[in-house]
Amino acid sequence: MNTILTVLKKELKDTLRDKRTLISAIVIPALIIPLLIIGVTKLQKTLMAKEENKQLKIALIGYPENIKTQLQDSTVALFTNFTVATGKEAISKDSLDGMIEFSTDFLANVNDMKSGKMNLYYKSTNFLLSSRISEKLEVIKSQILNERLKKLNISTETLAPFDITKVDIATAKEQLGKTVGGFLPYIFIIFCFTACMYPAIDLITGEKEKGTMETLLSSPASRFQILIGKMLTIAIVGLTAASMTIAGMVLGLKFLPDIPADFLTTINNMVSPKFIVMLFAMLIPLCLFFAGLLSAIVIRAKCFKEAQTLVTPLTFVIFIPAMLAMIPGVQLNWQTAFIPILNIALATKEIIAGTINMGQYAAIVLSLIALALAAALFSYKQFSKESMVLK
Repeated sequence: MNTILTVLKKELKDTLRDKRTLISAIVIPALIIPLLIIGVTKLQKTLMAKEENKQLKIALIGYPENIKTQLQDSTVALFTNFTVATGKEAISKDSLDGMIEFSTDFLANVNDMKSGKMNLYYKSTNFLLSSRISEKLEVIKSQILNERLKKLNISTETLAPFDITKVDIATAKEQLGKTVGGFLPYIFIIFCFTACMYPAIDLITGEKEKGTMETLLSSPASRFQILIGKMLTIAIVGLTAASMTIAGMVLGLKFLPDIPADFLTTINNMVSPKFIVMLFAMLIPLCLFFAGLLSAIVIRAKCFKEAQTLVTPLTFVIFIPAMLAMIPGVQLNWQTAFIPILNIALATKEIIAGTINMGQYAAIVLSLIALALAAALFSYKQFSKESMVLK
């Protein structure tokens, strides 16, 4: 054990001297994540406010005069000198935001208590246009409907046999778990893997490339002890990156403007001892799994560039399961509990929401430990081969 600790100290010292590792494991997660959260949120609010307040340019074709009067206000500029063809062209060039084409019998059908037809032309990339115009048309539609009901002497309640009041009993903790909980594990898994990747290449392939691997193997430490020391170093760096990512995420969320008080309380609860213990019980074997898997892969490379080429395809294998956790409907169950990476992402959502099934959680932790042991064994077999270790 003392030999492993000696190797660990030596490798940690070498790793902490590497600027790339420090930047990827500490600086980026600690600074970029909160800045990204706050920056993106503020940008989104600014763009949304700008889009909501801008004056829409709408062309009308075959319009009834009373409809035009009802649509006209300070937020909409109406144009009546377009054809369907020129209107479409103007929308495609962003000269117009949208165009409403009324059927020739629109007014006659409305007056006869029939349905008047209209076409709304717009770009789906103009996210708020459809909703803003639809809101105005719904107001006109409601007015016409009320006039019809008065003529027929029918109460509006006749058309509404029941009224539904939706009561959301999901707590702020559950809401946060199902929203932020899907994004959080994706981020820390990315940084955890990336942070493991650079020291793995440097401590194994780098040793081979520099010719210091032979010197290390000639020391009293066995190959197993050397490998375990290197794997622990890689795992510690990955765990540090994950920790900094989580800390950065929590700080970023806490300093978001206009955040509700109940959500702020829930965010504070995320750093409770129970949450930290449950999360790190998964993260520790995950980092060891990454360390073993990366060690077994990069030991095949003879130089840093070759090692990067070998590891790059693995990033997709790691990131895709993490992304699946953000898809609505993908939930933690006894099937997904045994899918690596995906199970951690789903379990994190449930832990934040406070709805984790402890049986499934235990299965996830045990499966991760089994994966970490299997990766360590696989790595040791590669490390035991002379052709792999020596350049």
